[in-house]
Amino acid sequence: MKIGLIHYSSPPVAGGVERVIEEHAKLFADHGHEVTVFCSRGECFDSRVAVVNLSDDEAKLRELLARQSLVFIHNVMTMPFDLKLTEALWRLADELCNVCFVAWIHDMAVCSDDYPSAPELLGRIHPRMRYVAVSDLRRRQFLKLNPDAGERCGVVPNGCDPARVLGLTPEIAELAKKHALLNGGILLFHPTRLLRRKNVEFSLAVTAAIKGAGERVKLLITGAEDGHNPLSVAYEKELRGIQEQLGLRDDVVFIRDHMSISDMDLASLYRMSGALLFPSQSEGFGLPIIEAALHGLSVFCQDIEPQNSLLKENVFYFPPDATPGQVASAILKQLLSSPSFRERKHVLERYAWDTIWREHLSALLSAVE
Repeated sequence: MKIGLIHYSSPPVAGGVERVIEEHAKLFADHGHEVTVFCSRGECFDSRVAVVNLSDDEAKLRELLARQSLVFIHNVMTMPFDLKLTEALWRLADELCNVCFVAWIHDMAVCSDDYPSAPELLGRIHPRMRYVAVSDLRRRQFLKLNPDAGERCGVVPNGCDPARVLGLTPEIAELAKKHALLNGGILLFHPTRLLRRKNVEFSLAVTAAIKGAGERVKLLITGAEDGHNPLSVAYEKELRGIQEQLGLRDDVVFIRDHMSISDMDLASLYRMSGALLFPSQSEGFGLPIIEAALHGLSVFCQDIEPQNSLLKENVFYFPPDATPGQVASAILKQLLSSPSFRERKHVLERYAWDTIWREHLSALLSAVE
């Protein structure tokens, strides 16, 4: 489809609506549609998306919009920032019968005390337009003014790009996308070299136990070889075999298989993880424990010196003879009872753009094709 998006401005102009338009445009382009953004201020933000500056020439606007299959009008039909454009679009929606127009309601001037003189036109429903509100509140406000518009006004919430919000490096963002690391499941992080005393097989067994309990789980292992220890290669081979035996082929990611890890990549791995799992049997200090604390992660590590003296809060020390099942139970109890973890899970599952596309936007496009 040829899809047009209309707003007063687009990136690099900063704003919530501008961000939504950018993400919508990229989603439509990702799924093979030809996308054009029409705005008074804005620049190209994606090579697949054309950005066309609007002019006051209604005939020119008619020519541009007539080429589209579907036009999403963000806020212009309900806000007073360019009434001449609002009136032109009202007329063009009547004239261009081969184009589907959808008015996207982020804000409503006629329902706000900030705009006491907003014209009545901004609260009316156009006979040919569909309407989409970004929340149940906005939909109720619109239907209060237009009580017969129920079936013509749906709700599509705004979303977010978790990788962008978390500030992930491009390399880690790509890794997260490839392995579905930001889907709301439990994401464990074990930063370590591949040395036997690091007890990586225990992390694998804990991951298998969590998976066996019915929870979605991924384990990230940095997995750098120890160039000073030839036994590291044999240990890695053993770990790969354990991974297969436990049925964790798709649930464990050895980061070194994909990239060399920079300091910024490492920070990104901490930011997107849900907990640090650090079952080392011997440490001179335990640096990942304090790094995890700076990122607000729950820490699960063996109760050995000196790492059992590093933190006092949000750390769970398990005895050296603890079983993987016991540690898995402790992780599940902590994370699933944590309000911050549950809300993070909720946002990832409901408001990530992939979810918005799957549950809302793709259906909307199908309905208007």
